[in-house]
Amino acid sequence: MLKHIEIKTTLVLLISVVLLYPLSSPEAWAQPMYTEVEVTSLDGDIYVNPEYIGKVRSIRTINRSGLLGDRVEIEVRILTDDWRKISLPPVLSGTFGVIISGERGILKISLPGIPANPDGSDIYTINKLLIEFGTLNTTFVFPAQSIIEPSKYQIGLLDNRDKSFVSGKVIVMKSNELVADFQNLPSAVVNSEGMLHVSITNPGGSFINADIPAWGYNIFVPETDVGAPAPITAEVFGLDPGAKIRFDFSSLADQVINPSTKILTVKEINSGAPVATITTNRGGAQPLTVTVKRVE
Repeated sequence: MLKHIEIKTTLVLLISVVLLYPLSSPEAWAQPMYTEVEVTSLDGDIYVNPEYIGKVRSIRTINRSGLLGDRVEIEVRILTDDWRKISLPPVLSGTFGVIISGERGILKISLPGIPANPDGSDIYTINKLLIEFGTLNTTFVFPAQSIIEPSKYQIGLLDNRDKSFVSGKVIVMKSNELVADFQNLPSAVVNSEGMLHVSITNPGGSFINADIPAWGYNIFVPETDVGAPAPITAEVFGLDPGAKIRFDFSSLADQVINPSTKILTVKEINSGAPVATITTNRGGAQPLTVTVKRVE
């Protein structure tokens, strides 16, 4: 029986221009930023990058169904590097998550759907690593440290083309966890063995390195002419050529994507075989909704 490892993704090509604005620009704050992160436990001190929340206005609990609970009074300190230190009381240890509302954005901090599984490495992640369209947002767990200046922690992924490191933005930290966001990652951060090399550097210059299994994909949709079928192609990296990938498309208004479901091997995908074709009544760049699964 085939086993499905399902990763659901909605790709909207038309909103990619949002990434053109740095977080510090006025354009980036035109709409409140909403960010979701996961940590292994909701107790102790959590350090938050001020770019994501700014001045804290309220903190509320949230359950697994996404329903907001009562507002809670939690100590929030502004550190010398402007990061926010949020001290969670023991009473929240059994809570699924908290919603932090700030002047710059809203941050949801919750427990993972599946508990973390330590594998003995110096660094491990609480979820399997999947790079989608050059984006990776995940939580790294490492040996506990005393956090004094969280802004001085750095994280990078090795680009195997030239052995340089691609830096990520740290969103949240705990004494033994770091949530990072990476954008515009090249496929070369995953080597031919399907491993991603990660390095975390602390303020004193010491670093922790680890190699973690990862894979990723990109989907390419050309600009289309009205009524003319255009091929949808893809790229998959970090998996064996014989691995099978399933694509499930949902046609949006004025679109016909055919077939709606397609299973191809990594070798077929990377050879340029079309995943599907798209025909639309509106020309130009196309929004696309797709679910990608690795089939084992």
